[in-house]
Amino acid sequence: MISITNRPVLIYDDRCSSCTIFAKYAFKYSRGQINCIGHYSKEGEKLRKIVFPPNYNETEMFWMITPNVAYGGRSGLLPLLGLIIRSIFKPNKSPNSNFAGYCSDSKLCSDKKFQIKRLHNLLKHGKKLNIKCTKTIND
Repeated sequence: MISITNRPVLIYDDRCSSCTIFAKYAFKYSRGQINCIGHYSKEGEKLRKIVFPPNYNETEMFWMITPNVAYGGRSGLLPLLGLIIRSIFKPNKSPNSNFAGYCSDSKLCSDKKFQIKRLHNLLKHGKKLNIKCTKTIND
């Protein structure tokens, strides 16, 4: 149902509470201009197979996926910020997205050192992949 070329997609680690909170805020401040999909959801698994090459570790960071490019980690912050700024001038807000909101290891996710390490890795690492895809997730 969600087309990759329809609107940008934010794919995030839905097993991490910090990542889920980040995705919720990205969705909220973009006023629904992006689709948020968890890495480990059914849609996320299908999307990863479509976009990323085989044997690629795409779950190490969040990805902003546009029709032609997938921006990972630090590289995805600027396109996300651009969407948020553009959403200020587009007042139409889409319905709420469904977020999993759980953590696979609640002790680890509540640890401040772990959260700082995740943030550090997000800002340290960034990738950009060119994609040639017009499929939908449901294909």
